[in-house]
Amino acid sequence: MNKLNINVFCNLAGTGIEDVLKTVTFGGDISIRFCGMFDDAVGYCILLSESVDEALAFKGASGKDARLYSVFVGDSRQAENRCDYLDDIWPAGENAIIIKSRFRKLVYSIRDAHNAWFYKNLYGTMIDSIPDLSWCKDTSGRYYNVNSSFSDLVRKSKDDCEGKDFFDIWNMDRDVHINDSLINKDTEELVLKEQRTLKFDETIAAPDGMMKLATYKSPVLNEFGDVVGTVGFAHDITSLANAQHEKDLLVESVPFPVIVVDSNWRTKMINGTMRRLLQLKGPIDNFDYLTWKKYFLTPVSEPVVNAERHYVNQIFASNDNTVNFSFQINEQDIIDVFGEVTGHIIIPRKLGSKGEMQGVSVSDPDN
Repeated sequence: MNKLNINVFCNLAGTGIEDVLKTVTFGGDISIRFCGMFDDAVGYCILLSESVDEALAFKGASGKDARLYSVFVGDSRQAENRCDYLDDIWPAGENAIIIKSRFRKLVYSIRDAHNAWFYKNLYGTMIDSIPDLSWCKDTSGRYYNVNSSFSDLVRKSKDDCEGKDFFDIWNMDRDVHINDSLINKDTEELVLKEQRTLKFDETIAAPDGMMKLATYKSPVLNEFGDVVGTVGFAHDITSLANAQHEKDLLVESVPFPVIVVDSNWRTKMINGTMRRLLQLKGPIDNFDYLTWKKYFLTPVSEPVVNAERHYVNQIFASNDNTVNFSFQINEQDIIDVFGEVTGHIIIPRKLGSKGEMQGVSVSDPDN
């Protein structure tokens, strides 16, 4: 995919240089083709000429379809006032070993320039093809590169973003927001210090409103192992965060007890009604549903299993002196889009003395 093709034009009268160059071999990623002087100069091309004027004219014809390199072969004094515009000057009459060495160095310099362009273009194409935000910063926090999703979000061109810092990009007053958590300065400094990829949940004030981002940041090292900047990718989780908040609000507001656990039955959420019912205090990690069910409840009915709707329903009597009533417990599986169980919603409904359902008042902790 990254093969380099170079066309070589030689306008040299009887020097034998072209014959020497034809004996130079390169690896499979470089292909050299010797052309006639009337062939089209397209792609990467080298001209070796005994005329300074011809070499400069050839160099000046570089454009969108051609990257042209010119070598003057002859007395360097003829080009001393224009040598900055030539790619190289070869003295006439050098032996074959030196001629080959000069040619290799020139070809390898073209290869390096080609690879630099190719991999920069590859990187740009790659980051522009993803819908997430992507950027690269130097160690001072100035943006070196951003992708299309980023520039579209901030409503600035990529060129406008280059060299700007966080305040310029997001149109924030530096004096007002210098210590604001929204600039996420601490996360950048932590990545530079730790020198490894880190994940953060960050909030930014975008032109269209606040955004919640899941952000991955990594250090960029130079060839000597020095940190020279960071790269980052950010996925917009605003809708997901809002959905989670709405779910939490819904679970918290229902007028009956609810426990949410993960697929390993670890407690993820207990609503206020359940806390008041069992007089729970402290972090939710302190409550283990399976332990409570095993040691504080006694089953008084057979479990009713509904495989189609993924739930189990069973009545339990409480062994806890502080809870002198029974529960009808419904354990409902949470199924993801792949049909896998990712957790369970548990609803322990309080039963009266005759087995009737009883509510639990949101405002009455003794009910």
